Amino acid sequence: MNRERTRNGKPISHIHALVQSEPERARLTGRALLVMTMAIMAGVAVALIWLNQIPRGSLETLPDALAKMTSTLIATEVSAEVAETSVADVAEATDMASAVLSAETPALMAMAEVPLGAGISNASAGAAAGNPLIQSAFAQRGTVAPASPTPTSTPVPPIDSVEAVVAIGGSDVWDAESGLLVAQATQGSLLVATAQSEDGAWLYVTLPDGIAGWALAEELIVFDADRLETESVVINAVTPTPANSTSVTAATPSGAQASAAQAGVAPTEAPILRSTPVMGEGPIAEVVLEGSRLNVRSGPNSNSSIIAKALPGETFVILGRDASRKWLQLALPDVDGGFGWAAAEFLQTDATLADLPVVDELNESPASQERTSNPGSQGAAPSTASSLVMMPTPTSGPTVDSAAIVISGPTGDSLPSIIFDPVPTVAPSELSGKLAIQTTWGGDIYLYDLATGGLRLLTGGFDPAISPDGSQVAFTRAGGEHGLYLINVDGSNERLIFSGRELLRSPKWSPDGQYIVFERGDELLRCNDLDPDDPASRCVPGPNTGTEVQEKFARVDFNGQNYQDIPVLPRAHAPDWNSAGIVYHSPAGIQVTQDQPSAESELVFFNIRKQYELDPDWQPNGGRIVFQRRENDHWEIYSVGVDGGGLTALTRPDFTLVEKLPSNVAPAWSPDGKHIVFLSNRMPNQSAGEWDVWVMDADGSNQRPLGLDLDFTYTFVAEQMLDWGR
Repeated sequence: MNRERTRNGKPISHIHALVQSEPERARLTGRALLVMTMAIMAGVAVALIWLNQIPRGSLETLPDALAKMTSTLIATEVSAEVAETSVADVAEATDMASAVLSAETPALMAMAEVPLGAGISNASAGAAAGNPLIQSAFAQRGTVAPASPTPTSTPVPPIDSVEAVVAIGGSDVWDAESGLLVAQATQGSLLVATAQSEDGAWLYVTLPDGIAGWALAEELIVFDADRLETESVVINAVTPTPANSTSVTAATPSGAQASAAQAGVAPTEAPILRSTPVMGEGPIAEVVLEGSRLNVRSGPNSNSSIIAKALPGETFVILGRDASRKWLQLALPDVDGGFGWAAAEFLQTDATLADLPVVDELNESPASQERTSNPGSQGAAPSTASSLVMMPTPTSGPTVDSAAIVISGPTGDSLPSIIFDPVPTVAPSELSGKLAIQTTWGGDIYLYDLATGGLRLLTGGFDPAISPDGSQVAFTRAGGEHGLYLINVDGSNERLIFSGRELLRSPKWSPDGQYIVFERGDELLRCNDLDPDDPASRCVPGPNTGTEVQEKFARVDFNGQNYQDIPVLPRAHAPDWNSAGIVYHSPAGIQVTQDQPSAESELVFFNIRKQYELDPDWQPNGGRIVFQRRENDHWEIYSVGVDGGGLTALTRPDFTLVEKLPSNVAPAWSPDGKHIVFLSNRMPNQSAGEWDVWVMDADGSNQRPLGLDLDFTYTFVAEQMLDWGR
């Protein structure tokens, strides 16, 4: 039997038949492989460009390489007789094309030694190691892609001077040669820096008054100080203290400050001793002043008598604090009574003030009383056993709560710059009359005697107002027994005189004391939603006929009789009445009207860009009008003439680089028109904090707090927090 020969398990005759039918198929296969190879090589080139592994200039030979590869593949015909070798031939042609491409574009193959992190495998790197073409590519790489030159920085030119703002706490200015303190710039002052020390820690600055010296850079807010000229300087600061040859003298204050600082104190010699170790248990407080003494008082307020003066650096045992945490009670074993009070802001302690016991004892020892009973007398000689300077003493040492202070150098020459500028407080004898004080809207009402410093709770309600003769206080209440009330200043005879209208507030007396004007909030608008062409479509006023409140004014006599409406614009608030008329504020600005049925409101002042001029108060006898105005995120007090001219900012920020600016609100004139009382939450560091009652002169000068121990809440609804009467 004839057996047919086979190859790979198939008859040879069958294979020949396939071979004779496959020439066209082989040709198509070769061309397909050609296209695939070209696409792969083009993709590699694009990828390399994207990865920035080769310079684009090295691809200029890529078209020639691809052309050679194409001609090589096309020239490779697949023989019909040897169909099995067609794929091998194409593969060989591909290798040849790769070699040509490698020779023509060495930068492409240089990727063989790119680190693995760039996407090249170890196998590729190994293959490249023995390939001379690739090695040649590496040799050419520096020429093909030269390294970028290292950029050189342009030197910053030096500058002659920069402005510097004194930071919170002030800045000492020192003389480099002597090491003496030449001045102290208060926070917010603008200085000019012209040089820096080699380490950049010190700047040579000039004060506005021309005094110059070195100040610590960390005590200033300054930019570009590193561009100033550098000087080789060493500052060995020597702080003058009253304990050595340096003398300390108080500046001669004027007006109210003089009476507060030097109220009849006779110049006598008093030993100044440094503190001895404190005895007893309890937290320790240290006086943190430099070049000035701290008043120690008989009670926790600035109106209490001064019983001693503490020197800088002295330490004391803390016995307690007052409710406001502004005053600390200190143990004074060598002082009559055994204790005294000092302002907490001038004491440093590790104790948490909230954890200290709240105490309210006054040092009422006979010696303390004697020191205040006759301010002009010399009193007893100071004790030499105490580390304090006992009162009375000469004012040869500055006091932190009395006046601005100037330190003298060892030669006795007075320094020309203020080195300590504490907030002065008000002496009881400086001002006269009574203040009606509301602590919160609808809360407690106190009466404060400016002459004696006496403070007592009077009643509770809204917006107290003292009668012109100083005998009574008018106020309102809301709720069940709502209405207008009167009470005598001694707390007797509280009575409701009028309740015929609702939502009453802001009562003020007429100049003759016969009538009381007040705001009423029970008038609403009735708005008919009809045809716009119908006259009845507009909103008209009427009691209880709508939902939009339109505050208006009315007045009654001091017996609650003779009710009469006062013609004002809608939404009128905060009236104040004097001989020239009734001033108030509305959405249309500050207006003036009269107690006459036919009166028309006259515009005093309106700034459409502000629109927040509130709570006006009229100077007696028709003088200037003070009011509060919103300034971005805080409030300030302004005054203006009745003709709308002469707008003056009476308060303004002393230092703006704080987290929150303080507000000044609720101004009220004194009966003689010489002073203005107001509420402020200004703190010693010029930021916003706790509220206190402040007073200033009519022109805005001599601003100082009363230091009352009261907790205030101001809600910014133009509440009448303060009123000043006889």
